[in-house]
Amino acid sequence: MPASLAADHPSPFGAALRALGLSLLGLAAILVFVFAAAAALVIGLVVASAALALHFMPRRAEAPSSVLEAHKTPNGWVVETSARR
Repeated sequence: MPASLAADHPSPFGAALRALGLSLLGLAAILVFVFAAAAALVIGLVVASAALALHFMPRRAEAPSSVLEAHKTPNGWVVETSARR
């Protein structure tokens, strides 16, 4: 069969392989988007739970045992601590 006739009449087997390849590519793209959405949801839950935990249990700036004395003066509060800077 000459090459010009083969190009005019593609085989049905090649068309089926092309359709199978495109469907597999589409399925892979769907799976990628599903896993990306799941990962985004997990990261969002982690960030939201961390923000909620920090809201209800903030870190203390200084331990209470390090404050020796605190008294109010006319210019403001004076706090004496054992920590050296």
